[in-house]
Amino acid sequence: MKTLKSSGAPLVCWDIYGSFMKDQTNLINKQNDLEVLSYLKKLNRWKTDIHSIVDQVHYDALVLTDTKQEIKWISKGFKQMTGYSIKNTIGRKPKFLQGKDTCPTTLNFIRRMLREQVPFSAKLTNYRKNGEAYHCQINVIPLKNNQNRTTHFIALENETQYNR
Repeated sequence: MKTLKSSGAPLVCWDIYGSFMKDQTNLINKQNDLEVLSYLKKLNRWKTDIHSIVDQVHYDALVLTDTKQEIKWISKGFKQMTGYSIKNTIGRKPKFLQGKDTCPTTLNFIRRMLREQVPFSAKLTNYRKNGEAYHCQINVIPLKNNQNRTTHFIALENETQYNR
């Protein structure tokens, strides 16, 4: 039996391959998100250019709500970020992610912006299914139909570092 002798150097090619596979997985997930959102755009007659939103902005997770803030759809990244599956999420309001360290001032700002139906960004503390807190940067965009009426909101979410 032959034995391979290690040079002691790390397997850099595995690092490169792992990075490549992560990028490919993200690309496939983004394409899946676009397919679902394109279908929903057609169904709801949104005039908003979904492709430009998803293509131009980096996100870890997507959340689609109606105007009552009930979640209608989440991306795969949402489960990875929060631990909550689609089954645990659909029909709920994003409020279930908030907890003791979620800033009330930020929540008031978010409520005001949703009422005004304008795009906005905010950073807040949310909580995973296991109870762990994390910072989340959200970029929310109202989705308007052909009559210029907001029917849904899409939130592009990124987990960020704690800045205290």
